[in-house]
Formats: sequence, structure tokens, C-alpha cells
Amino acid sequence: MGQAMQWTVSEGRRQVERGNSRAAIAAVCLGALALVGCAAKPQEIITSSQASRASVERSFIDMPAGGPAILGIVERNYANATTQEITLENHARVVGENKFWVTMIGPVVQTTAPQNRMGNDPLTLLNVSREFGWYLPGVKMSVSNYYTQNRYGPFGYATGRSGGDTCIYAWQRIQANNVNGNWFSRQGAILIRLRFCAPASRETDLLTLMTSFNINSYFLSGRWNPYNGIPPVPEDLGRPGVSILPPPTVYTTGSVEPATRTVRRAATVQPVVATPPPVEVIREGAAVVPLDTGVTAADLTASVKTGAAATPPAEATPLEGYPVVPPP
Repeated sequence: MGQAMQWTVSEGRRQVERGNSRAAIAAVCLGALALVGCAAKPQEIITSSQASRASVERSFIDMPAGGPAILGIVERNYANATTQEITLENHARVVGENKFWVTMIGPVVQTTAPQNRMGNDPLTLLNVSREFGWYLPGVKMSVSNYYTQNRYGPFGYATGRSGGDTCIYAWQRIQANNVNGNWFSRQGAILIRLRFCAPASRETDLLTLMTSFNINSYFLSGRWNPYNGIPPVPEDLGRPGVSILPPPTVYTTGSVEPATRTVRRAATVQPVVATPPPVEVIREGAAVVPLDTGVTAADLTASVKTGAAATPPAEATPLEGYPVVPPP
């Protein structure tokens, strides 16, 4: 480049010395074009990170009905895989975010350097236990020894409690069995991690997230099939004389307590037996005094001595301002 510039300038000077102005101008213009050709072309700024935001509709998995809701997705591209960090809603007080990590390993479109590859290490407890401290700091996790399985195969999980919150960390690897030993016959795998904490929740409630999600993404390639094929139809299906019932887990276990109803007993009323009045013996010659006449014994004695009838007392005069009640 430098030698070409020197030759162009020298030629222009020689043409000027010879008096050929037109040739000198042409030589100068040729040098200017050479300078423009050596200048850097405009380039886009490329970020070294392969992470980018993806819309919620492009999530690799669908959440079960009722949530939790997906708040955002960060997608990272590798030479052999694509990973999504799916952030879920969070109401717990434990430090950290609720997330699903879903990695699709397969024939991705080349968007990064070949050496930028996702590791496909075997899924062991030693490799997973390190992740407890990363995503659940300060929470003592206990690995479950029970066998658990969803529609895609077995998975493992650990639980812990902190400040009234229950946390779960689950892991799963979906990959077909390499029966014939040819790696290119069935490529691909799906790696799943779940970190979720919720206040006042049971372990069975958190396990619902691992048994109810649905993978809705795939590579459009005939060689990619991590699901190990479609399971065969049971031999007893549709056969006459064979009974097929739902699994026992769908039935309600235990006895159902009958609805309690408060029954009020009627008050026992003792029958009232009318006691007859005492029989009075009236002697001959004695005056008979009717009841409730208001006649006193003194009046009766006076009437007996004088032979006059006893006079009932005068009626009481009603007070002013009160209603007059007629007699019965």
C-alpha cells in the first residue's frame, strides 16, 4: 500500500515537471482513491455475550394451568445447544429467583464459535449438589430418596425450609437409550432444572410443577429424538373379557366422614296433673260463703248475729288518666 502511494506521488511530480498537467491531476486522483480503499469499512458492534431476551411465547415449556406465571426469558446460544432461563413469579422471602432452566442439545444453527459448546456431563448427585449453594444460599436442602417420575421419565429433587418458605430444587435429563451404539442414530438431549420457593407450601404442591409442565419445542430433524420413541399400546387395551380400571392414585383414599348435623332435642314437658280442690264439709245451719266475693270473716260474723246479708264492698274508683277495663 505504501509503495503504491509513493509511486503515484512520484509519477505525479514527474508529469508536472514535464508540463503535462492533465496527467498530474489523474495521478493525484488515483492516489486519493487508493487512500479511500485502504480505509476501514463500517461494521456493526457485536457483543461478546450470547445471551438475549426472548418473548414469553417462545418458551421451551408450557406451565401447568393456574401458574406460576412466566415473567421473562433469557436465551443463550451455544455451538451444540440452546438454553433458556425462564423466570417465574415469586412470593417467597428466600434470596433468589424462581426459575426453570431448559437446555435443548441438538443440531442448532451455527451462531457462535465451534469451541463454545455446552457440556453434556452425566447427571449425578455430585454434579447437582453444587448447584444448591448457587441458587439456594443459606437453605439446608435434603435430597429425597423416593422414586419420582413425570411423563418424560424419572427425575430427582431436594427440599428445604427457611423462614416459613418451602423450597424445591429438581433435576431431570431426557435422553434416548443408545441401543445400537451409534451416536448419530439418536442425537440430542434435554436438560431441566427447577428452583422454586413458596410460602406455607407443602412438598406435594411444589412437585406438581415437575409433573405438570409440557415441553413444546423440538429440532426439526429426523435424527433428533431424545424421547426414546413412542411407547407401545398395552396388549389388554380393547381385548374382550379384560377389565381396565384407573390407577389407585386417582381414588380418594380413606373413609369420608359423614356430614355432621346438629339435632336439637325438644324440651320434655312434664304433664301437669290438676289437683282437685279439697272437699269442704259444710255443717247444717252454717252459712255458705261463695268464693272470691270479697266478704271478710268479720262481715260474716256480723251477718250471722243480726240475720242480715253481708254487703259486698264498694267498687274501687278508677284513677284518672288510666283506661277503664270492663269486668268479665
